[in-house]
Amino acid sequence: MNGSAPSNDKAIRMTFNVTGDEQALELNDAWEKIVSGRRERSTAAAVDLEEIMERARLALVKIAKAIADHPGTGQSRRLTHFLAGLYNGHEFAFDLGNLRALDCDLAQACIDYLNYDRLGQAEVHTHLAGGCAQLGQWVDRSGIVPQLHLSQGDEHQERLGALVKRLGRERDDLLAEALNHFFARHEARLFGCLEASAAHPSDAHPLIHARRLAESTVQPLCGAVDGPWTAQPFEFTHLSCRACKDAFSRLS
Repeated sequence: MNGSAPSNDKAIRMTFNVTGDEQALELNDAWEKIVSGRRERSTAAAVDLEEIMERARLALVKIAKAIADHPGTGQSRRLTHFLAGLYNGHEFAFDLGNLRALDCDLAQACIDYLNYDRLGQAEVHTHLAGGCAQLGQWVDRSGIVPQLHLSQGDEHQERLGALVKRLGRERDDLLAEALNHFFARHEARLFGCLEASAAHPSDAHPLIHARRLAESTVQPLCGAVDGPWTAQPFEFTHLSCRACKDAFSRLS
């Protein structure tokens, strides 16, 4: 019996030797099932891909609308972080536990888009109307910053791990201690504090502002005019002016 397997490029002829007509019929039936089965699976895979892509398209529309319609909310920030994590997981690692804090339909939208993203068809920003610039604006607006990474060349990870074991302390505590020393060293050279002379209307105490030492005019970072002020050494934890803290964070 001769059978031919379908191919896009060329026909392949296969020859089978059987002992009788009955075996020939059985083999022919089996071959037709194999061929038709492959076609069914191929068709099913194409349908599944189309469904995955359509669900992902609708999901991204829903996610983008939620971010645009509700800026500054926790849900908007989590959704933005989710998209940023898909765009660059090394810099914007996303904790999947944050999906629990989303509304059910938004959490499902994230899962639907993640199901598409795993196929590696295209990067998430290519599906946004504003592209990479739009995603960047959302990230900046949400205050999401790239993750800190320990230097591999200087073996910071290994050296920190050795100190953790030797001192019996938590890794984050040691990192905080090192950063506080670094900040104290550099911030004091660049910034100072200003204490207002009168109590703030919403508080019983005067506001503590931040200022840049390099500026000839003594003025808080926030531009406040509630002086005269008393100059003090810089200490970030002493700042009570929220606007100065925000301005300082943007400068750093």
